Amino acid sequence: MRVLTFICIIMMSFSSFYTIAEASPDTPVKAAFIRGGNLWVKEGEVEKQLTKDGGASHPRWSHDGHWIAYMKATGQQSHEVWLYNSDTERHEQVYGGSGTNLQWSPTANLLAFQDESVLNITDAEHMTEKRFENVALGVNNYSWFPDGTGFLASSTAARLPDGWTNPMLYKIPVDAKLDDKKIKHFFTIPSELTKGDIMVLSIGTTIFKWSSDRKWIAFVVHPTASWSADSDMLCLLSSNGKKFIPLDEMLANSSWFQWAPVKTRLAYIQGGGRMALENKHLKVKELPALRSPSLTPEGYADGNFTWLNDDTITVSRTTESKWSSDAAERPLPILVRVTLQNPIQHPITTPPKSFGDYAPSYLKASNKLGWIRSDRTKAYVMLGQTDGSEANTWIQSLDMGSNYYEQWDWGEVLSWYEAG
Repeated sequence: MRVLTFICIIMMSFSSFYTIAEASPDTPVKAAFIRGGNLWVKEGEVEKQLTKDGGASHPRWSHDGHWIAYMKATGQQSHEVWLYNSDTERHEQVYGGSGTNLQWSPTANLLAFQDESVLNITDAEHMTEKRFENVALGVNNYSWFPDGTGFLASSTAARLPDGWTNPMLYKIPVDAKLDDKKIKHFFTIPSELTKGDIMVLSIGTTIFKWSSDRKWIAFVVHPTASWSADSDMLCLLSSNGKKFIPLDEMLANSSWFQWAPVKTRLAYIQGGGRMALENKHLKVKELPALRSPSLTPEGYADGNFTWLNDDTITVSRTTESKWSSDAAERPLPILVRVTLQNPIQHPITTPPKSFGDYAPSYLKASNKLGWIRSDRTKAYVMLGQTDGSEANTWIQSLDMGSNYYEQWDWGEVLSWYEAG
């Protein structure tokens, strides 16, 4: 698929359409990425290889850009947790077990991670004193509070002789240290969630995301493993725990729901079925409005997206298609700009034959748009203006993220960073 043609209903001036927040053109873009199984970093036009023994994945920047956390494969489904300090250029092993779900504090150089249901934390500035410490047990998933004081965490429902228990949400202070008295129950998720004719059994959750005003929390509730591949429920919970809304059916893909930068608008990819090439529609829920209108034209399917501002989204879009075991028969996406108040939707990239454009990311400080271009066997990182113009190959070679029915996890191999 080279070019998508969209029907224009109303014409608006291009000057207002292309207005995006001003930023310094001198701010260098910075990214950590995986090439040949090794960790690399690029700032501006300078690349540097950081590891040489392979097995690296899931790079994650600290909030101040001085540290990179990453996972290092040590065996089947086993990953050590490591830190790299850009000031000292030293690598430090944090955890020798099997770490997952690496998340930095938004306010300090504290790294949280899980080993199965155990939530752990390490203070990057004081690793000589203690590599890590346990925070809480029985954690299904978690996210940092926006102020960095602790975590919102979910438990997994358990199967009892008389049925399933309910998953619970808890508030866990950063210094809990396995002290049950410090951990507070916050909310009990109903055992079954219904939206229209869709019913989802509540077993666990994804990570949690707060609206910019901190009044709402978005997350996906998923059922048992086999069922969750095809049908899950996006939910909203007020930050005081008093209002809970099963919003819409979507897959348990944490990159497929994002809050707008300022307004209380949640964009997400609605639709069930594990195949990413059909029944996937970009929607925006603006609270307290009741409806979430679809922004995806008939005959197309949407995937990863990024907010440019409160009214503009860039999304990776492909022609809708039934699944084919032959990858050559599956369509490839391009990037499309969507403006909420304008029915005109503009394709902004035209990748070469046999390539598609994935995972757009708006880089606010430099006012650039970054994305991944891939033919499903090799990948590059592209960088251009927010309208797709002046695009160049910024990283020449990038390892492939994992792929599940065309749901590509590029977070395994790429992490953007910008100061401010």
